[in-house]
Amino acid sequence: MVQNIGNRIIQAISHQAEKASYFCAAENISSNQKVHELRRGFKRLRALLRFFKEIPDSPAGQLNQDIRNFGKLLAPLRESAVNLDLFDKNISSNNHLPEKKIRIARELLVQKNKLLVERGFLENNLHNTIRTFFDGFDEILTKNNSEFPVRIQFFSEVSQSYLKSISIYQQLPANPHPEEWHELRKKLKRLWYQLDFIKFLHPRYFKLKTDQLNKITDQLGDDHDLHVFSENLIAESYGLDQEELRILTNQTEHLRELNQLKLQPRLKQFFTAPPEEFNQKLERFFKF
Repeated sequence: MVQNIGNRIIQAISHQAEKASYFCAAENISSNQKVHELRRGFKRLRALLRFFKEIPDSPAGQLNQDIRNFGKLLAPLRESAVNLDLFDKNISSNNHLPEKKIRIARELLVQKNKLLVERGFLENNLHNTIRTFFDGFDEILTKNNSEFPVRIQFFSEVSQSYLKSISIYQQLPANPHPEEWHELRKKLKRLWYQLDFIKFLHPRYFKLKTDQLNKITDQLGDDHDLHVFSENLIAESYGLDQEELRILTNQTEHLRELNQLKLQPRLKQFFTAPPEEFNQKLERFFKF
């Protein structure tokens, strides 16, 4: 089991690193899609690298920080692309706004996204910097015959991820601020990727939990995207007057409310097990 799970984690990390290199170099994928795929891969990689955090002298900690920094550089690019998608999906057919105003606002969103991608991903050579970083990534992780995590380290990390997630969930106020929802999402994303990695230990149970987390984190992501979109509309205006902005932000807030109505019962269902019960299941699956 020890050798098996140790080899599995290296293979999983190596696979994600190879995907990152591929997306940086691929010519048949738009820059916006590359940014999206890279950021998704970064989050999974960072969740997996946390399994190494208790290993002395492991380079995983620094690698994790480097990936985090890359993600921060790409965040504004991704947000601008999502803002444009949300505008097309929810705003472009709004009958309360003049068509000319909608067209102008969309053109400004397109221009902003194009400028951010050109300056923040292509002209500054960030895509090649990221590609170089991930070349031989697994060799860096295992240099000097670095140790692999063992069962207790996998157990401990997943246990902590669940505890942190349920603690944030239980502390949410009646009407959480968007940043509180976002913090929960980040913790649940980490837990999702970690459970997805260890699901071979008990496929039926972990498939149920990862399927739940997939839906929950998607909805939490929708909430965050709508909040960022609304804030961006107010900050940039995109040629819209105050009344028009009020109409759009109200529409966006209504979409958030509808999303949260579906989200709340799913969260309650996922967190039925207190941390002690969850840990007992993990102990059985790890055969402690």
